Amino acid sequence: MRNLRILLQREPAAVGSLVASIMPVLVLLDVIRIDEAGIAAVVVAVNTAVGFGVRVLVSPSSPGDRSALAPERLAT
Repeated sequence: MRNLRILLQREPAAVGSLVASIMPVLVLLDVIRIDEAGIAAVVVAVNTAVGFGVRVLVSPSSPGDRSALAPERLAT
């Protein structure tokens, strides 16, 4: 499980690539009926969901690290 988390953290788009590889086979086997635009929409949705999930679950930011959100104050 730890290795899977590390792999997802490094490359979350790999899941979308896997879906993009499998879906045409499912269409050819007549398991699902979807056109090219539908496959593209599903791949984008999977990439978005997995990317968001990785950012929330796999690599959460620490509560003390707010420096990226706060604007820097310039000394005048």
